[in-house]
Amino acid sequence: MRSLSLLASAAIAVAAIFLFSAFTQSPTTTATRSSAETAIDHVILISVDGLRPEAMLPPLVDQHPAMKQLTQGAWTAQARCDPDISVTLPNHIDMITGRLVAGENGHGWVDNVDPPSRTMGGTLHLKPRHYISSVFDVAHDAGLQTALVVGKWKFVLFEQSYGEDAGGPDDVAPNYGKDKIDCFVCAPNPIDEVQELSAFLVLNSERKKKTFTFLHLALPDFVGHASGWDLSDGSAYRQALLDIDAALGFILSKINESPNLKGHVAIVLTADHGGGVPLISHRDPEAPVNFTIPFLVWTGVHQTQVDLYAINATTRHCPAANERFTPNQLPPIRNSDASNACLMLLGLPAIPGSTVNAAQDLQLTSAPYK
Repeated sequence: MRSLSLLASAAIAVAAIFLFSAFTQSPTTTATRSSAETAIDHVILISVDGLRPEAMLPPLVDQHPAMKQLTQGAWTAQARCDPDISVTLPNHIDMITGRLVAGENGHGWVDNVDPPSRTMGGTLHLKPRHYISSVFDVAHDAGLQTALVVGKWKFVLFEQSYGEDAGGPDDVAPNYGKDKIDCFVCAPNPIDEVQELSAFLVLNSERKKKTFTFLHLALPDFVGHASGWDLSDGSAYRQALLDIDAALGFILSKINESPNLKGHVAIVLTADHGGGVPLISHRDPEAPVNFTIPFLVWTGVHQTQVDLYAINATTRHCPAANERFTPNQLPPIRNSDASNACLMLLGLPAIPGSTVNAAQDLQLTSAPYK
């Protein structure tokens, strides 16, 4: 793993970790290279920690120009987090693995604290006793440059799980190695995060390298835990939403300014959970304000605003506002749909062993995606 600091400013917080011994298990399944051609060269998976979907609905969205722009494609304000747990780290593991927490094929990680070191069990592969593949495996093994830009140190779990010492082998030529995350940045300030991400995108676009980036923006969750998920005018949470919108706007402006990026970047944005029950928490998995989240897909060009459930009526069912589950056999759209959706945008196959959107049947535009 190479630490990332593409900006000159020494004030930007860059965290990197080098890990030393190997996890012995290898992936049980190997993804094959995809020959699908797509105009999308760069996909950014954005998780806004603790984002209530009201931020993207009238009247609040009128104060959030970047969010308003991002909702001009396919999206819903009625997506769901993991059905059994509404806390940060397990839901982000859902996002990168395409697995839920529970069940025979679940990833099984329920802790929500900084993980132990890799040698003391701090990888996703220990509890299930086999290698858990991720979106980083599929993207990196296909030759993409990958980055993980986060606002909380607990996400070092991903670097420990998919770094040089614990990442799975690349069994399909050419061999791009076991280190699945090329760049890892931890910076709690969202502007610092998006500056680093944008530098990564611009640099690789100039080098004609495709990329997959996971961006985690933590500010709304920090504020929610400090003062609550208060949506009234002048609240600290409302200010956090404005700050996040400014960060998202920075990304959109960099994409629009670059001829190498404009029309070649897709964004999938969701959240790990909402918040507000209890007042300064989100631990009750049965509270609608906690389990209800947004999910959107933005490609920047040739898109029409459409309800994501409306174009997925045969594979997903929109639950009632108070339902975690759907009353029939079709699942709701979940944050765990995100990773395989990102890979489909890049023309790549689903994550081996994933169970959510494993068929890559979540339609992302009003016309079938090709």
